[in-house]
Amino acid sequence: MKVKIKPILQIVGHEELVVIPISIYGKYVLGLNFYEDIDGGRLARLVLVMDKYGEITGISVIEGDKGVVSAFGVKETFLELSKAIKIERKLETSRLPFFVNIKKKNEPETEDRGITGYKNYMMLNPNVDFSKIKDIVKLEVEELVQS
Repeated sequence: MKVKIKPILQIVGHEELVVIPISIYGKYVLGLNFYEDIDGGRLARLVLVMDKYGEITGISVIEGDKGVVSAFGVKETFLELSKAIKIERKLETSRLPFFVNIKKKNEPETEDRGITGYKNYMMLNPNVDFSKIKDIVKLEVEELVQS
């Protein structure tokens, strides 16, 4: 999977979420998040996190500023993930949420949709083994330069 990051990131929000790491490329982590899109929902979405200090080594609760980046190979990535774990609904889009200025937390402090969706997923799939998705796809990140 390839992600392109523009030189200037427009921050569109701030969010707390659970990130399940899939692949790492330098300081970037490709993660899986379950998002409460509707009441009781658990929509699977891919997220990119700038992890400057290598804190995201397992399932993590983070909070950070959110921008958007372009991604290629999202459909193929979800196909591979679906072979390893149960994914009922997924968000297949070429634009991924990109989290910067993150803080890793021990426990969630809010009921943001990226937290609640994970809880909803775990209620229905309590025995899921997320270690099966570690490095299931290769992440490549291209930082575009402003000309």
